[in-house]
Amino acid sequence: MNKTIRFLMLISIFNLVLFGSSAFAGVWQKAEVGGIYQPMGRDRYEASWLIGQRVDGRAGNYLGQISNLVIDQANDRVALVVLSNVPGFGADQVAIPYGCLERNDNRTFTVRFPIMAIASVNNREDPDLYLLRQYPTDSPLYSIPQPIDPNWVAEIYRTYGIGGPYWIQGESTPSTTDFYLRTQLIGTEVQATEGNVSARVSDFTIDSSNGQIILLVLSHVKGRGDHLVAVPFDVLNRASLKTFTLNVTGNHLASAPSFHHSDMNKRGYAENVYRFFGQQPYWTVRGYTGGLDPYRWGGEAQDF
Repeated sequence: MNKTIRFLMLISIFNLVLFGSSAFAGVWQKAEVGGIYQPMGRDRYEASWLIGQRVDGRAGNYLGQISNLVIDQANDRVALVVLSNVPGFGADQVAIPYGCLERNDNRTFTVRFPIMAIASVNNREDPDLYLLRQYPTDSPLYSIPQPIDPNWVAEIYRTYGIGGPYWIQGESTPSTTDFYLRTQLIGTEVQATEGNVSARVSDFTIDSSNGQIILLVLSHVKGRGDHLVAVPFDVLNRASLKTFTLNVTGNHLASAPSFHHSDMNKRGYAENVYRFFGQQPYWTVRGYTGGLDPYRWGGEAQDF
């Protein structure tokens, strides 16, 4: 009898270790925030990694793939995810709020619109696809206007069951010049405000929990050869519809920390980058309520 009890206890402990450890190995958990499912994984994305990823509805049916991102410069975040190849739409693009996207595994995502939006849908087999296709094909919701009007972004949020855009909850109210597409940023040459030093935008990293953009990754920095460097996204300024500048000196940019893809998930690295440029990491500010700490899973400080 005692042997049987000990055996059962060992099995229980083994299961706890097995399934408990998976939570720390990057398994994605679901958290419902204000009726919207948001990912709570430990990853930070590089924006380039998101492009081309498959997106399914909650019924498991294919909804499209991620083809672009709409950036809000005023709040340093991804406001919308743009889907292409949506069944029934061909090459047209459909934008949805970033917070409606949930990661399933390494290569697929699920769209989860708020419960109240789904409750009003008659098509129970695939309510997410129905919501995407509920308007006439010539609706302005099925194209990306240029320039991107904040009222259009707000309408996207309301259309998919979110009461209003995030900026009505205390964030900065963006203007038309604050919104632009990822494809309008990547590859763009940016100039330091002082000194004859320029760079080219290579990528940026995103906090998976709320779409906040953490770091801007630059290439072709004078004097740095083939090395990538990282700067806080907040130093980027949009001078005009096609022109971006960096609010740093040329000397500071030329000596910026080198960036390697493995650095994306290191808390110490990101915090050192921010402090190198005289900024406090936003997730360490007392009373920060914009989302979860993007480095909540830990990570040791790293040397450059």
